[in-house]
Amino acid sequence: MRFSLHLSKLVAASLGCWITACNQSPTQNSAVEMKTSETDSTYNVCYSSVVKRDTVLLNALMTGDSITGSLGYKLYEKDQNNGTILGKVYGDTIRAAYTFMSEGRESVREVVFLKKDSLLVEGYGKVKEENGRMVFENVNTLKFDGLVLQRVPCKD
Repeated sequence: MRFSLHLSKLVAASLGCWITACNQSPTQNSAVEMKTSETDSTYNVCYSSVVKRDTVLLNALMTGDSITGSLGYKLYEKDQNNGTILGKVYGDTIRAAYTFMSEGRESVREVVFLKKDSLLVEGYGKVKEENGRMVFENVNTLKFDGLVLQRVPCKD
C-alpha cells in the first residue's frame, strides 16, 4: 500500500523532532513558527478540545499540503501522551503519523482528522500493527463521530 510506505517515511522523519514536542505541555497552544510573507504557504494552526477533564491540543505548521507539529492528549484517569505528528493534507482530511511517549515507551500510530469548517474531527476505526506501528485497517471505513477539536488562536 502506497500510504503505508509514505507513512513509514513520515515516521522516520518525525523521530528527529520527537524530543521537542515531548517537552511541550499539551495545555499550551504555542506557535510552532510564523509565516514569512503573505505569499508564503506556510502557516500555523492550533486546535483544542476541552471536555470536562479531558484536554487535547494540536499545534501544527502547515507547509503546502504537509503538516508537522505537536499533538497532546490529557485524558482523565488515563496516561497523558505528547508527541509529534508528521503527515499530509488530502482535501479536507489530515493523515499523519503520531509518534508519542506513553507509560515510558515510544509508540507510533496513524491519526486521521476530518476538517469541517473550524473543527477537526478525529477518525476512529479498526487498527492493525504494521512494522511496529498501529495503522488503520481501512481508512475508507473510518467513523468521524468522536473527538472534536475547535480551531483556536495560536499563542506566540
